[in-house]
Amino acid sequence: MNLPRFLSPAAWVLLAASCVSGAAMAQQPEFPAHSVKLVVANGPGSAPDLLARQVGNLVGRDWKQAIVVENKGAAGGVAAVDAVVKAQPDGYTLLVGGDSAITIMPNVQRNLPYDVKNDLVPVTKLGQSDFVLVANPRKGFKTLQDFVAYAKSHPGKINYASSGTGGAQHLAMEQFKQRAGFFATHIPYRGGPQGLQDVLAGQVDVMLIAIAPALTQIQSGKLTALAVSGLQRHALLPQVQTLAESYKGFEAGAWFGLFAPKGTPAAVVQAIAQDTDKALKDPELRKSLLQQGITPVGEGQQVFARQIKTEDVRVAQLVRSIGLSVE
Repeated sequence: MNLPRFLSPAAWVLLAASCVSGAAMAQQPEFPAHSVKLVVANGPGSAPDLLARQVGNLVGRDWKQAIVVENKGAAGGVAAVDAVVKAQPDGYTLLVGGDSAITIMPNVQRNLPYDVKNDLVPVTKLGQSDFVLVANPRKGFKTLQDFVAYAKSHPGKINYASSGTGGAQHLAMEQFKQRAGFFATHIPYRGGPQGLQDVLAGQVDVMLIAIAPALTQIQSGKLTALAVSGLQRHALLPQVQTLAESYKGFEAGAWFGLFAPKGTPAAVVQAIAQDTDKALKDPELRKSLLQQGITPVGEGQQVFARQIKTEDVRVAQLVRSIGLSVE
């Protein structure tokens, strides 16, 4: 290599440094060189946890590296997001988070220890779960129309359960109340299963909850399914109407995605997105997830990033309209 003799001493230093840097980059092992951690912003057995473990198994097999799942579901996923944004941005610590941690908490809670919009990079959308509106059969509601008519004619007599104030179930029900024009009292629980138990016991009138936890009780007749929240009827409950059939364009549910810390090399993010989307197309994986009430997606970075921006605006408007604030 012939180098020009007229370089200044400072230029020689910069040139030498760039050569060393280039050599170091050339020596860096191809990603991934060791195990990858998925921090899940929900507890064990939840839909995002199932997604993380099942998708992680396929991706890990392809990478020939272990995918380690760590659950941090406390405080609406705040602990999980905080752990990931503080991690080394090298692709080896990733977040599996959904609407609660990404678009809801930033709009209802002040002084979060991070800024979702600036501290995380969307990788790909993993999946989504539709809700089903269920009631105890003793309430006498046979159809969605029965329920809405009763709620309108008996203001203050209806209550509903949710997995907690500010959660996706809570906001979906408030959205439904606005569209249908009725009032119902919110009873928050420390999780969906606890609320569902009180609906089964007849202590609470109705609840919007993910389909999978309620499916067995619906099939056995212990719960009445009034409507599902997706735009299309759900394969697990094909006989149940959608809310959109009565309220055009209505859609609600929970979504889950993969995120990396800001500063993660673009090439690494792209590789993770491509390999994850490939796994989400696996026929056996898709069949398994659909049977669990989870619709696998895998839309890639750009589409997912646009959806998050749209969802953030929608949630912010809804939160303002109901005056919701969680300190």
